[in-house]
Amino acid sequence: MRTYLSYMLDPKDPVWPGEPNIEITQCTEIKGESQYNSFLSNLPNHCGTHYDGPWHFNPNGVKISELPMEYFWFDNVAVIDAPKGPAEGVEPKDLEPFKEEIAKAQLLLIKTGFAFVRERDPKLYQTKGPYISPETASYLVANYPNLNTIGFDFLSIGSPANTLSAETHRTLLGCHSKHFITGIEDMDLRPLYEKQVKVKHVIAAPLRIVGLDSSQVSVIAELEKA
Repeated sequence: MRTYLSYMLDPKDPVWPGEPNIEITQCTEIKGESQYNSFLSNLPNHCGTHYDGPWHFNPNGVKISELPMEYFWFDNVAVIDAPKGPAEGVEPKDLEPFKEEIAKAQLLLIKTGFAFVRERDPKLYQTKGPYISPETASYLVANYPNLNTIGFDFLSIGSPANTLSAETHRTLLGCHSKHFITGIEDMDLRPLYEKQVKVKHVIAAPLRIVGLDSSQVSVIAELEKA
């Protein structure tokens, strides 16, 4: 079975407070002398499900178009449960019970359950979501050399509810180490709550636009019954 683990882009999506969202303008319409439809999309690169490349916070990091293929195709995926409420951080203690699975993984998916809040209470999702703590970023970078990317079901690596976002991003994206871990933010992990589902493969296909730090990404998973 194949499923998306990313949301469709929607101008009504929650975004980081103060950041712009997608704007769509119809340029032509099948009407009268016009024979076709066309649209203009104004697409800020950090809205919706998107992929943070190292250059997002690391001045010496690579842009998303410069990342090698192993950052987009994952055959070894660890999926863990770390239930969190508003403004609660994912800490090293949440990950340690799964250290054997994470050690083998190229991609770590963290299920906090906050994906179910996105539609029910988008304002809460936007302003008081869970986050990755700086300590967790350091723990991942130091202990899991095979890990290329993390993804999660909340708005961002950081949370608008505190001031820890920049340091966590810097740590994950290689400001303090040669090893960097990229992040897929605002993922739809609800399909992974089905009983006895295992992730076989994940493809993360970003918009490949030259010169961008990061971009929107379509995430497709192949699932099987465990």
